[in-house]
Amino acid sequence: MEGHGFSRADGGKIDLGFSPWGQIFVKPAFDRRKGEGKGVGFSIEQYAALRPTLWHLTHVDNLGRIRKSRVLMPAEHFVSETLNCPRRGMLRTSSGVVLRDQDLLHESCIDFQNGYSMCDLLADSNRRVFFWAGRPDRPVKAGLGAIKRYGSSNAIIRLSFLAVVEKQTPHFSRYNFGAPRMHHGKRVPRGPKTFVQATECDFPPSKVVEVTFAQPVTLRADAEVARSLDGPWEIL
Repeated sequence: MEGHGFSRADGGKIDLGFSPWGQIFVKPAFDRRKGEGKGVGFSIEQYAALRPTLWHLTHVDNLGRIRKSRVLMPAEHFVSETLNCPRRGMLRTSSGVVLRDQDLLHESCIDFQNGYSMCDLLADSNRRVFFWAGRPDRPVKAGLGAIKRYGSSNAIIRLSFLAVVEKQTPHFSRYNFGAPRMHHGKRVPRGPKTFVQATECDFPPSKVVEVTFAQPVTLRADAEVARSLDGPWEIL
């Protein structure tokens, strides 16, 4: 069915396509005369056409609990309080869950917006489940870097974006939250608009780096897991 489509009322073309999980999704044709991403917001269908896969990295020691519960939990579920500075080194909680380090999160690189502080930013991140944006074969560049950085301790989970957003609202970011870097000598912004819904984005789907959910994420039966990007992949 790829390549077949139908017309919208305004004369634009909408293509139908298949995700790698066999789901049909709308594949919009952007109006290049107007320019992709100009204006505010995009649709879930526009995003899914470009980045149909979510990629989640976790420590391999967490895999048993995830397999049993079939749920990805935000960090706040495992820690009772938010620190006012990033976590240096990994943390193994009393329940045995391993939380990744925040060694690349440096306040000196951040321009806090609208009165935000590092404490606010950490509290916001602790209530979210994080995914790298990506295609079926790989995440975006920042995600590839994270996979390389954590190496043999990785458990990589990939799942269908559309399957998750059937019941939950995604929030998108054009930044790598955990590794802010100065841009042309200037600090990078972080604040209440770091993670926004699709209709509030002032950037196109192609610029999305991370997708987050401000609640636990239930894993469907077709979620896959591997220890490396090359596999072998298996049903979680």
